[in-house]
Amino acid sequence: MLCGTIMATQFGLLARLDILQDVVSWGLAVINPAVVHNIGKYLALKKVHYLTAIEHLEGAYLEFGVFNGSSFCHSIRCCRSLAYLNPRLLDDEFVGFDSFGGFGNLADDEKHPFYTDANFATSLSRVERRARRAARGKLRFRLVPGFFGDSLACGAAAMGLTKARVIFIDSDTFSSASEALTFCEPLVQEGTYIVLDDYFSYRGSRNKGVAHAFNLFVERCGIDCRQVVTYGMGGVVWVVSALSRSSSSDPATK
Repeated sequence: MLCGTIMATQFGLLARLDILQDVVSWGLAVINPAVVHNIGKYLALKKVHYLTAIEHLEGAYLEFGVFNGSSFCHSIRCCRSLAYLNPRLLDDEFVGFDSFGGFGNLADDEKHPFYTDANFATSLSRVERRARRAARGKLRFRLVPGFFGDSLACGAAAMGLTKARVIFIDSDTFSSASEALTFCEPLVQEGTYIVLDDYFSYRGSRNKGVAHAFNLFVERCGIDCRQVVTYGMGGVVWVVSALSRSSSSDPATK
């Protein structure tokens, strides 16, 4: 009782305004989780593009799992607005990869109640129109349709890619994330930002999904990564801090 009295005194009238707290709680509870996640993701991408701009990091923006193009277009807008800090941002290419038809056939251990074709099928032509409006003729972009096993098979060099400034993995499953990260291996440089949109999926398992693909990628490439920020409903941003290391470890423990 004494503790409650002390808290009420310290917080004053606010502690007794239950209706105000209920209104705030109600508002947060009814907001669509996708809205909360996307706001956090947009802020994280803004931070990433700002940091690469002031570091004068060169390279392409690569997004794997474009869906309806919201993140892809947001990244274009961010770089357009940040060009005053580093005009070279306007020289970088934005490349988006997606099947534009959902996940296709998933192995049993990759099946997930939310990752279904019905939830993630989209339209290539619609995304192209959105990206064109976002770019306003000032930035180069291209969208590469097809499942990653096919669209990435030729390798990064064949697509004219030499460096990656930002890698955004939003393809949800282990196999697709693994194919995307393997494609990116020759493009990674010190300072490359890697954004993983579904890092804690599959009930937080380190041995499934995007997290497993990323851990194997870090071990295989022999790179050090530092966690920059978490966002939304399960996104994590990493930055490549060194291209080689003397001992292996799980990047999630750094």
